[in-house]
Amino acid sequence: MKPPVITTGDQAFAPRKQYAIPSYQRNYVWTEKEHWQPLWEDVKELTNQLVANGEKTKPHFLGTIITKEIGTEGYINRWWVVDGQQRLTTLQILIAAAHAAFVRRGLTQAAILSDLLANPPNSVRPEAKRDKYKIQHKSSEYAGFTTIVDSALSSDTGDPRREYRLDDCYAYFLKTVGAWLDSMSEGERGASAGAMTTAILSKLQVVDIRLDDRENSHTIFETLNARGAPLTEWEKTKNYILSMAVREGDPDGDQFYKDHLERYDADPYWNETVTGTRFRGKRIDLFLFFFAQLELPMRRHAISGEPIRTLRRSQLYREFRYVGEHIYRPDETELTAMLGRVSRYASIYRDIADRRKSRFSPYALEVMRRASVVNLSSLVPVFMELVHKLGSRTQLDQALQVVDSYLMRRVALKAYYSGFDDVAFAHVQALRDAPSDEIVSVLIDQFQKSRGRHWWPSDEQVTWQLCNGNMYSGISKARLRMLLGAIAKRMHTENPISSDGEFTLGPVTVEHVAPQNWQRHWKEALNFDGSEDARHRLNQLVHRIGNLTLVAYNSKLSDRPWVKKQELLREDRLEMNKRLLKDREHDTWNEAEINRRSGQLAVYVNQIWPHADALRRELGVEWHSQGESTG
Repeated sequence: MKPPVITTGDQAFAPRKQYAIPSYQRNYVWTEKEHWQPLWEDVKELTNQLVANGEKTKPHFLGTIITKEIGTEGYINRWWVVDGQQRLTTLQILIAAAHAAFVRRGLTQAAILSDLLANPPNSVRPEAKRDKYKIQHKSSEYAGFTTIVDSALSSDTGDPRREYRLDDCYAYFLKTVGAWLDSMSEGERGASAGAMTTAILSKLQVVDIRLDDRENSHTIFETLNARGAPLTEWEKTKNYILSMAVREGDPDGDQFYKDHLERYDADPYWNETVTGTRFRGKRIDLFLFFFAQLELPMRRHAISGEPIRTLRRSQLYREFRYVGEHIYRPDETELTAMLGRVSRYASIYRDIADRRKSRFSPYALEVMRRASVVNLSSLVPVFMELVHKLGSRTQLDQALQVVDSYLMRRVALKAYYSGFDDVAFAHVQALRDAPSDEIVSVLIDQFQKSRGRHWWPSDEQVTWQLCNGNMYSGISKARLRMLLGAIAKRMHTENPISSDGEFTLGPVTVEHVAPQNWQRHWKEALNFDGSEDARHRLNQLVHRIGNLTLVAYNSKLSDRPWVKKQELLREDRLEMNKRLLKDREHDTWNEAEINRRSGQLAVYVNQIWPHADALRRELGVEWHSQGESTG
């Protein structure tokens, strides 16, 4: 490493000099409150000191940058920016905004600032328009940079665009510098513009640490960014991959980045902020975690012989490095093969996340939607591997029947999923190396082996809960609608003619037949004898699944007496409600009817979502390993 160099604005942005931001650098993350405003306050204070004290004013230190000389290209001396791209870029935008503000107010100092924004025209090659700019960015996050510089230099007086974060940065400085100048008299403006120009040229300083050719810029970048705002898992992993791709003729992995990684940075889809279970961040980071579950654990096991352990988000980069040093770095074909897998699984993930109707059957889409309602994002890698192994149609639907049964039986028992990440991770590992023709059997075995709080409920357990349990409290209404909606669909398919064609659920709410406020009109129907035991029993009875249905107009049913509710239910289009009325054994709706219907709906749940042995028979799959029969 060469001795640090104190660099002023006119030295940093000297004629025929350009900074290039390597592909592994993070996207632009500076914000108004934390960065733009403090920078402006520093520049304004330094300017005020220059107005008051002239050249006696001490320089202001802006921080450190780390650079590495690339060499001369055409007439331009080019430097990699290993660290400090956000600082240099923001300073350029501040200069562009000051230039535009000066021009709009007829201040001649704008001409001096223009030299800091663009290289001399005679040094810009006709075939390389990029030579013009002081910084060459690669990330799509910086897409507005050249437009900002061009707009400032062309004396554009229109409002700045607001398409990118850099546009917001430019708009902030343009407004702030303009308001500052407009607060002065015309005489004061000239002196202040001159002082600000001097401040930028010679009083703002950075320490430039310049690397020599022997130093690995990727390693230094990673070390430096361990402090301050942490890099995301994608940024760290991308940097590490590029450190392995360095070779003669591509010293910073730039071409390798364009070939394999740029697509993820350039596509807004992957940079969209998403929220999942204990996750909020960019979609690319969530996908990388899912992909790592498929890629890394078995490879680590093959290297170390250690038992496979659940991959945590906080361990992702460390695990990637461990596998990389043993497999990807020694063999370039392994590295490129891994990136090929990234590409294939990224396409699958996108289809699953977007629920592409063109790729998946209606049933597959429904199962994915149910997993989303239950909020089990840890099933996404399971879905990814199933699609990878089985494709998108019949075989996939068979495998998803297993997942669907596990999910919906647990919904029926109002089960929780705390710690399910470990269960899903184990399923991913089992599926990863299973032959395609054994996938369904392996999946049944995996769920059937789940014990403790992650068990796969049996027919008997489902029946007991639905016939005896409170199915209205302690369960989200979305899950309850999902359960009842699937039963309503099955009833519809059993009698599509009387149900008037194709099944559509539409906007419905869960409604009690005998109301929660049963004491108003329902004492006689429910045979209430006035005792506290009976009161307690009936308060629980009305929450049984047999007393719940789906209706479009909750407010109409409310707590009306049975004679009125019959009329409203009779007008309802759902076969579920037609059955409720038709299958009655009594003239009124009472405890016996609620119990009878609860048992009926329990039968539907067990039929729609068969347990292990019934699924094996239905799908024609053999036992994959020894296990208990619990269905």
